[in-house]
Amino acid sequence: MSLSIMSLVVLGGVFGSIVGALAPSKRIGCSLLLAVPVGMVIYVSIWQSQNPEALRSTSPLEFFFGPLWPSLGAVVGWQFGKSVRSIFSDGT
Repeated sequence: MSLSIMSLVVLGGVFGSIVGALAPSKRIGCSLLLAVPVGMVIYVSIWQSQNPEALRSTSPLEFFFGPLWPSLGAVVGWQFGKSVRSIFSDGT
């Protein structure tokens, strides 16, 4: 895969902070964060189907570890976005 672990964490963090800053409630925010692992599983599936020559015996592990890193970044970003939102909100 062409994405490094650090870039996956950063992209997940950016998405999570946007969701944390804009989502009106925890329920909606968590539902939107579910798009990160689902999108990553779809990306891994498409990548593996387009690059069969690069598949190895450990390729199925990408379905686990691929979504793990951006999801961790998204959760941290979501907390950051929520705190930024609480700083700029008027308390209502």
